[in-house]
Amino acid sequence: MDSLIKVFFCLSVFLLLGEINGVEGSDKNQRMYGFRPTKLFVFGDSYADTGNIKKSLSSSWRFPYGITFPGKPAGRFSDGRVSTDFLGNSSL
Repeated sequence: MDSLIKVFFCLSVFLLLGEINGVEGSDKNQRMYGFRPTKLFVFGDSYADTGNIKKSLSSSWRFPYGITFPGKPAGRFSDGRVSTDFLGNSSL
């Protein structure tokens, strides 16, 4: 139990320091070099429903998929935005 607490504490400190340093470094690079990403490439995995499937092979092109976002079936099995949609909207 004691070792579990030590691991949790070390992980918490590591994540906290990484977050503080990462935010500062990112802002500094944008100001210095004027770099701002314009594209986000996402290769489908469990966190990204890219919708790259043929209409004839999938039921995701029919109702009820996509009724929340984008408002019509789009070949995606998710009903709404996924994590990469939010990431792309916030950083681009």
